[in-house]
This record gives sequence, C-alpha cells and structure tokens, in this order.
Amino acid sequence: MLLYLILNLFMDIFEKYQEEIKEDTRIDQLNLMEKQLMLPAIKHKWVARLFENKRTRNSLERKKKELKEEVLKSFQKNGVPTGIPKSALDEKIESSESIQKINQDIEDISTLIQYLEKVETIFKSMTYDIKNITEISKLEMS
Repeated sequence: MLLYLILNLFMDIFEKYQEEIKEDTRIDQLNLMEKQLMLPAIKHKWVARLFENKRTRNSLERKKKELKEEVLKSFQKNGVPTGIPKSALDEKIESSESIQKINQDIEDISTLIQYLEKVETIFKSMTYDIKNITEISKLEMS
C-alpha cells in the first residue's frame, strides 16, 4: 500500500512537470517575445528543480546509510552469531522493508533527475529555436 502511494506521488510530480514543461516550451507568434524575455527565468526554474531533486536523492542516500548502520548496530547489540559472513548480513539488511522503500525512492528520484537533465538540454536549445522562429518571421514579412 505504501509503495503504491509513493508511486502515485512520483507519477503526480512527473505529470505536473510534464504539463509545466509543455506550457514553458509552447511558442507561437503571440507569445514569442514573452518567451524570449522569460527564457532565462524558465531555465532557472528547471535547473533549480533539477538540483532540488539531486539534493533529495543525496538526502535519501544518507538516510539509507544511517539506517543500515543502525540496523547493523542493533544486530551487534543483540549478539549476531560469529561466523556469519558480512555479505550475508548486508544482504539481510538490504532485504529489509525500510531499505527497500528507500531504494525505490532513490530509483524514482533518479529517474526524475534523468528526465530533468533532458529537459535542461531542451531549454538550452530553445534560444536557437526562438532565434530561428524570429528569422522565419522576418523572411515571411519581407
């Protein structure tokens, strides 16, 4: 149930971003000047979102590391039998529900980061797109 809620939250954010990007990249004759003037602010908005999500991923990775250390300490406190290989202990920790949830969150946010990196590339090229649209408009008027 919790995984379903997290997945829905991720999809909601993704869909929200898609709609905003669609609006931010929509250029026509009426809004050409506005988009040209707003492009630096639009680029900044998406770069900020990219870095916000990278910070969130880093925070999740730190939380995962802390959680693994806590679990390991609790195992040691409760007397982990000697002779259990570290790899088996790590596997047991990785299979815990809380670590799997964090792994899923990290995977989702990493996907969103990849998407935002591609969006950043789109906005980098918009300067050239706007220039080309302006040139076409000039040619049509002459």
